[in-house]
Amino acid sequence: MNQLIQTVRENPLEKISWLYLVIVFLSVIGAVATESYFPVAVPLILLFTSFAIAHTDKLFLLLFALIPLSTEFQVTGGLGTDMPSEPVMWVLFGIWLFWLCQRQMVRSSTIYRHPLTWLISMHLAWIFVAFIYSENHIISIKFFLAKLWYVGVFYFLAFYMLRDKTDFKRIMMAVFASLLFTVVVIFFRHAVEGGLSFATINDVVSPFYRNKVNYSSLIALFLPILWFLFSESKENSRRRWWLRACIVFLLIALYFGYTRATMIAVVAAVFTPFILKNRLIKPILVVAVLGAGSLTYHMFSGETFLDHAPEFDRTIMHYEFDNLLEATYQFEDISTMERFYRWIAGYYMVADRPLTGFGPNAFYENYKPYTVRSFQTYVSDNPEQSGIHNYFLMLMIEQGIPGFLFFFAIVVVFLLRSQQLYHSLKPGSDKNLLTAITASMIVILLLQLMNDLIEVDKVGTFFWLWLAMLVKLEMNWRR
Repeated sequence: MNQLIQTVRENPLEKISWLYLVIVFLSVIGAVATESYFPVAVPLILLFTSFAIAHTDKLFLLLFALIPLSTEFQVTGGLGTDMPSEPVMWVLFGIWLFWLCQRQMVRSSTIYRHPLTWLISMHLAWIFVAFIYSENHIISIKFFLAKLWYVGVFYFLAFYMLRDKTDFKRIMMAVFASLLFTVVVIFFRHAVEGGLSFATINDVVSPFYRNKVNYSSLIALFLPILWFLFSESKENSRRRWWLRACIVFLLIALYFGYTRATMIAVVAAVFTPFILKNRLIKPILVVAVLGAGSLTYHMFSGETFLDHAPEFDRTIMHYEFDNLLEATYQFEDISTMERFYRWIAGYYMVADRPLTGFGPNAFYENYKPYTVRSFQTYVSDNPEQSGIHNYFLMLMIEQGIPGFLFFFAIVVVFLLRSQQLYHSLKPGSDKNLLTAITASMIVILLLQLMNDLIEVDKVGTFFWLWLAMLVKLEMNWRR
C-alpha cells in the first residue's frame, strides 16, 4: 500500500486515473441508489471534457462534420436544441471562455479591436436590452444565450482554430463529406419514395433537415465553397474530376429541392466576382435600401397593400412546381401570400414598438392582433409556430429598429471590407477564398429576405464563420 501511495505521488497522471476510478465507482453507487442513469453520465462528461481540452482542434472539426447531420430535438414543449451539434457548441464555448480568462495572448488578440467585433458586441448588447423589455423573458433569454455561443464558437474561437488555409480546407471537407452523405440519402429517398416530385420533398429531408428550405439553403451556401475547393485542386487530377461531378450533383439536388429563393440566390452569387471587381457593393446597397424604403412607403402610406389582398378560395397549396411558379406571380401561391399576411402584421408591430421591440424570439406570441384579415390564408392558424419569414423585418419586430441597424451594420461592413480586400489581394488562392466566402454570404443574405435562418445551425454557423474568415484574410492569417 505504501508503495502504491508513493507511486501516485510521483506520477500525477496515475493520480488522476485513480481519482477518475473513484468518481466512476461513486457514480455507479449513486445510479443504483437513485435508480437513475444520470449519475453514470458524470464520468462520461468528465472524460469528454478532458478530451475536448486536450484536443480542441479535433472537437472543432467534429462540430462542423456534425452540422449537416444534426437534427432538431425538443427537450420540452418550449425548449429545443440541435442534436448532437449544439451540445458540442456548449463545450467549445466553455473552452473559449476558459482561454479568455487564462491566456493573455487570447485577451490581447487584434480580433477584439476589429470593427466587426465592436459591431457584434453592440449587436449582442442590444439583444440583451431587448430581452429586458421582452414580452416573454424565458424564450428571450434562451435566444440570447444561444446567440452568445454561436458568436463565441464560430467567430471568436474560429479565429484561433483556423491557423491557415489548410485548417480551413480540412474543416470544409468535413462539412462537405457530411453534406454529401445527407444529400445522397435524401435524393435517392426522394427518387424512390416520391418520384422526385415537388409534393414529396418535405417528407424525405428528415431527420437531417427540418424542411426543404433548410436542406436547399445549406446546399446553396456551400456551392461557392465547393468551387473554391475545386479551384485548389490540381489540373486533371482525380480530386478535381470528383469535385466537378459533386458540383453538378449538388446543382441537380438543389433543383429538386424546389426552393425558389435558393435558386435565385445561387444565380445572384455567380456574379460576385463581377460585383467585387467593379466595386458595385455600395451602389447595390444604396439601391436595395432605397428600394425597400420606397416600396414600404408606397404600400402603407395609403394602405395600397389592400389592393393586393388574395382571394381566399384561390390561394391554395400547389403540388406541382410549375403551378407554384405561375401562382407566385399571380399572387395565388399560399406560401407567398402567407408571408404577406405576416409582413403586414410585422409593419404594424414595428410601428407600435420601434425602439425595443417585443423581445427576442417573441414574434409568434404577439403577431396575431396585428394581422389584417383580408390577407388570411388556409395556413394562417400557424400550427407549426413558424416565424415571419424575413429576418430583417423580424429583427425590427423583436429587437426594435436599433437591433436591425446593428445587424445591418455588420453586413455592410463585411461586404465593403470584402470589396476593399479583394482589390488589395493578388490573384491566387486567398483571392479565390475571399470571393467564395463573399458569394456564400450573399446567398445567406438573400435567403433572409424570404426566411429567418440566422438562428438555424445549418445557416447561421456559416454567417458568423465568414465574418471570422474575413478578419483572418485581412490579417494575412496571423493569429
